[in-house]
Amino acid sequence: MDNGNEKINNEYINDLLKYEREIIQRNSAKEKKYRLTVIILSVILLASVMFSGFQTIYIFRLNSGLEGILSYTRSIKSNTSSGTGEGTAAVRDTPDGELPEPWFSLEEAASVSDPDKTRMSTVDIVKKVSPATVSLSIISVDNSKETRIGSGSGFIITSDGYIVTNRHVVVLADESVSTYYVTVILPDEEQPVRAEVIGSDSQTDIAVLKVKSDKELPCVTLGDSSTLQAGELAIAIGNAMGTLDDTVTAGVISAPSREITRNGYYMEIIQTDTAINPGNSGGPLINSFGEVVGITNSKIITTTSENLGFAIPVNSVKKVIESIINYGKVVNRPYLGVSLKYVPDTSYYGALGGTYAAELVKDGPAEKAGLMIGDRIISIDGVEIRETGDIIKVRDSHKVGDVIDFVVERDGKEITLPLTIGDSADYQ
Repeated sequence: MDNGNEKINNEYINDLLKYEREIIQRNSAKEKKYRLTVIILSVILLASVMFSGFQTIYIFRLNSGLEGILSYTRSIKSNTSSGTGEGTAAVRDTPDGELPEPWFSLEEAASVSDPDKTRMSTVDIVKKVSPATVSLSIISVDNSKETRIGSGSGFIITSDGYIVTNRHVVVLADESVSTYYVTVILPDEEQPVRAEVIGSDSQTDIAVLKVKSDKELPCVTLGDSSTLQAGELAIAIGNAMGTLDDTVTAGVISAPSREITRNGYYMEIIQTDTAINPGNSGGPLINSFGEVVGITNSKIITTTSENLGFAIPVNSVKKVIESIINYGKVVNRPYLGVSLKYVPDTSYYGALGGTYAAELVKDGPAEKAGLMIGDRIISIDGVEIRETGDIIKVRDSHKVGDVIDFVVERDGKEITLPLTIGDSADYQ
C-alpha cells in the first residue's frame, strides 16, 4: 500500500509541477507580450514626440526663413545705374545709422500729369485707367490648404510692377507672410500672380505691392489732388464685392477736403458721391483728365445716409509711397510718443480743465524729455494747447530732429521740458 500511495503522490507532485510550469510559461509569455507591447508603445510615443519636435522646428524655420527672405529682399537697394527701377526697398538701419540714399522717385518713375491735358469722356477715361487697375485677393494657407479670405483693388504706378492699395486690404499678408499672401490679376492675364508686400503704413492706410512680369505693364497717371473742386467729375474703378472686377462708377467730388484724425495724425480726405462698394478699397479715384487723384478707402452706411464715399488724396501719400518703396516703411515723419486726454472743467472733482498727458511710449521722445502721465499741457512750441488736436498741428509743422518746448503744469508748478522730435519709423 505504501508503494501505491508513494506512486500516487509522485504522480500528483509531477502533475502539480507540470501545472506550475505551464503557469510559469503562460505568465512568461504574457510578460513577454506585455513587455513587447510596452516597447512598441514607447517606440510609437517616442516617434510621435520626435515627429512633433521636427515638425515644430521645420515650421519655425520655415516661418523664419520666409520672414528672413522678406527682410532680405527689403534690404536690397536697387542698382540705379541700370535705369530699370527694379529691386525692393532698402531698410532704414545702416552701420552708421544714416539712411541710404533713396533710389525711387514718383516724379521719375510714374507717369506725370500732362500740362496740355484735355478733359476726357467717361468711356475714354475707363479705357485709359482700367488696364492699370488690378484685382487683389488675400489667400490663407492652412496645412497646405489655400483659401481666399478677402479681396480688394489696387492700381499700377510703374511699368515694372509697383502697385498701390490700402493697408487694411493686405494687412494680414504684411504681418504674417507664412500664413497669408496676396495675388493680383494683371492685365491680359488669366491666372493670378503672387505679389510681395513691400511695406504699409497704418497712419495713412497705404500699402505698396510688387509683382514680377516679363512685360512692361500699363500704369496710371497721378494727378494733383490739391486742385480738386466740389462738383468735378469723379470715377472709381475696382473689384466690387470681390467678384465684379473692373466695375466702373461715376459721380462728383462732394468735398475736396474733409479733415479727420487717424491714429494721431491729421488727414485730409476726399468726399465723393461716387459709389464705393466692398472690394473697391485701394482702387483709383479718377478725375476728368484720366488722372488718379485719390485712393478709394471707405464709405459711411446708415439708414439715413446715401452716397457718402471717401478717398485718400494722392498728394498726401506720395511721400509715403516713395518712402515705403525706398525703405520698406515711412521714415522722417515727426513723432512725439505721447497721447493726450482732454478733461473738461470740474470733470474730476475740481481738477483743472485742459489737455493732459494720458499715455507715454516707453523710451519715446516725450518720456525721454521728462514728460509724465498726468502733466497738464499748457503750450508746445509757444502754441497754447486747448484741445488734443492742437498738439498734432504743432508736431506736423516740424520735422524730425527739431527741438520744441513743452510747457506743462505738474503739482501746481509750471515746468519747461525741451523735447527732440523723433522719427515714427523708429517706433513701429
